[in-house]
Amino acid sequence: MAIEGFVPGKLLRIFVDEADRVGMQPTYCAVVEFLRSRGIAGATVFRGIEGYGSHNEVHVARVFAWAQNMPILIEVVDDWEKLEPLIGELRELIGEGLLTVEAADYLRLTSASKRRRREPVP
Repeated sequence: MAIEGFVPGKLLRIFVDEADRVGMQPTYCAVVEFLRSRGIAGATVFRGIEGYGSHNEVHVARVFAWAQNMPILIEVVDDWEKLEPLIGELRELIGEGLLTVEAADYLRLTSASKRRRREPVP
């Protein structure tokens, strides 16, 4: 069932560790910059409070921990035609992590759509 105004796209999720680096830069920052430079609509980074990955090491946020290595999730929603060509480069950039892709219908809201919403209904 199509929802008015929504278009089909893909949700790309990228899972890395907070301590992962590309050179001196955190991997999540490098990924966001890479996506931005390639014209992807947007990306959001989330910091997890607990999790584990391929090394089976549990990462937990502790109040008095000196160094934390929390799970990081980067979510990106855009057209698959824009995302698919970047997967190979993302694999090389990230090195170790997890990528998932799933269908996502999305509605891109802009400042123009905000103005339309505020106009009085005749």
